[in-house]
Order: sequence, then structure tokens, then C-alpha cells
Amino acid sequence: MSSSAADRFTRAIGAAIGLGLVAALIVAARPAGGHGGVLPAELRFTAELDGAVTVEPAAPRPLLESGPMRPGSHASGAMTIANQTGETLAVRLRAKPSSTALDGTAQVRLTSGSRVLAEGTLQALRQGSEALRLRPGASAPVRVLAWIPAEVETGYEGRQVAVALEPVEEPLP
Repeated sequence: MSSSAADRFTRAIGAAIGLGLVAALIVAARPAGGHGGVLPAELRFTAELDGAVTVEPAAPRPLLESGPMRPGSHASGAMTIANQTGETLAVRLRAKPSSTALDGTAQVRLTSGSRVLAEGTLQALRQGSEALRLRPGASAPVRVLAWIPAEVETGYEGRQVAVALEPVEEPLP
């Protein structure tokens, strides 16, 4: 091999190594998660106990833990509400979030069977759901679905909100 051929070979190897190192640096510097390095939101729902109704699972056990949530993410959980009194009750569920950070961003749907008890923002659920009618000793399943709409671009980043669902009951005739 002549001197000039050896120089060209050495330069080619050096260029290949340099390009490889640049590519490795770009891959290593890329933010994790594929979402521009943005921290996800997290939601945790628990159900509070009171004397008139029981809830399973009851706080401090969560009925829903979302894990990392980004736009388009969904999480679901379930609980059972039971009337412990001797009278028929109208039971509503009201959200008591630990923060207002996801009030207008997070969406929540509460259902019991095929009936929608509430659907809207976390902020709207602070007002309470539609009532479940429970006879003495009766119980009803409630499913909780929470999500961040896919079209949301900002406002959720790194937010962690714990939501207590509080049963509010009223005796019915």
C-alpha cells in the first residue's frame, strides 16, 4: 500500500469514527420519553368513608392510580358504594382534589352500569355527580375513567394531584 493510499484509508476510518461518535452523542442527548422531555402528570383517586355508606376500596387504598399521564393517556378504576342505613339514600360523589393544577385539564367520567353519573373536567366534579339511588343494604359499582385529552398541549406537565371522592347522601322518601 502506498503512502497516499494509507493516508486516504486512515482519513476514511477517522471520518467514520467521528460520524459514529456524533450520532451516538445526538442519540444520548435526546430527551427521554419522546415528548420533548416533558414530565407527565399523575392522578390518584381515593374514596372517603362516612357513616351512611361504605366504599370499597376505601382510603388510603387508591381506586385509581394513573401512572404517567400525557395527552391521550387514560386510566381507570372502580369502587363499590353500599348503603348502611335503614332508609333509601340518594348518593352523589364530589371531588376534593389536593390541588387545582389539573382542574381544567383532566377529564373524568363516573359511571354505574350503563348510567353516566358525571362527565367533564375535574373542576366540574367538585360540584358533585348525579345521584345514585340506594335502598337499605343495597350497593352499586362505580367506574372512574380519567384522561388528558389528546389535543392538550400544555398545562399538565409534572402535575401530581390526589383526588378524594366524597360521598354526599340525602335521605329519600
